[in-house]
Amino acid sequence: MPMERDEPTAQRRVSWIWVGLAVSLPLHALLLAILSLFEVRIIAPQARAESEVEYALLDLQPLDAAPDATVAGGDESPEVRPAGEDRNAADPTAFGLPDPTGNDRGEADAVQAGAEGLFSSGGGGESGGLGDGSGAATTFFGVSGRGRRYGYVVDKSGSMGMQGRMQRAKDEIIRSISALPDFASACITLFDDNFSTLDRERGFLKCRDDTVARYRQWISQVAQGGGTNPVPAFVFLFSRPERPDIVFFMSDGEIPPDAADEILRLNRRGPNTVIHCIAFGQAAATAPLRRIASETGGTFTVATPGGAP
Repeated sequence: MPMERDEPTAQRRVSWIWVGLAVSLPLHALLLAILSLFEVRIIAPQARAESEVEYALLDLQPLDAAPDATVAGGDESPEVRPAGEDRNAADPTAFGLPDPTGNDRGEADAVQAGAEGLFSSGGGGESGGLGDGSGAATTFFGVSGRGRRYGYVVDKSGSMGMQGRMQRAKDEIIRSISALPDFASACITLFDDNFSTLDRERGFLKCRDDTVARYRQWISQVAQGGGTNPVPAFVFLFSRPERPDIVFFMSDGEIPPDAADEILRLNRRGPNTVIHCIAFGQAAATAPLRRIASETGGTFTVATPGGAP
């Protein structure tokens, strides 16, 4: 009897198993289908992104080749000259002494000046200058120069009254500017402890006949006397709106120990100006004059008071 009661129960269990399978199989099939859809949605954007990256890489253009660094027109390297600070850094109304720098400071300024104006080829003007074949030519105590704007910084200290030195210097200045055409200009400064000039407002004047006549009349009235400090004259000269191409610098005595540093520092504030230095007589200090000429691309000459250099 017990065995007869268990047979219907076993049959019911088998029936439920088939029912469970019948329900489970479609559900699993549905889940697999849904999962397959999610897989497609995840993979498709990734594949699209990879294809876009590949397309972008293929679309890149090659970099341009670096330009040839060879200087056109020859193998010579450009002449390097010290320069750098703003040419208008000097105050046109301040004609006193600049702050002292000393030798170490002067050399540091040359390094700090950087690349600005390093490839200047002589004269500091906007057009014309030594070495470019343009401008006007003249000489001063046998030293030749070529440019459009000439500065003259000439000693008129007390010692210039000896052996007719002052008169010879005056004659040489007038002879030099008289040789210039009227498109060239000149600024003449005569210095002792300070300086004198014909026109403090403009500085440079065109070398026309009437201007040369004015210079001749003015210079004839200037008397020698005082010490020997060219720095104020250079401050005035380099504070002009137009920078000189050439400077003729003449002295017959000892200049202050830091004068060369100050003059070179002023010159570095803009494109290089060539400074030709003339030691007038054996008593002149030659070392600072040689240094100024060497570092600006100028020449150094010793002139004898009684005759030609």
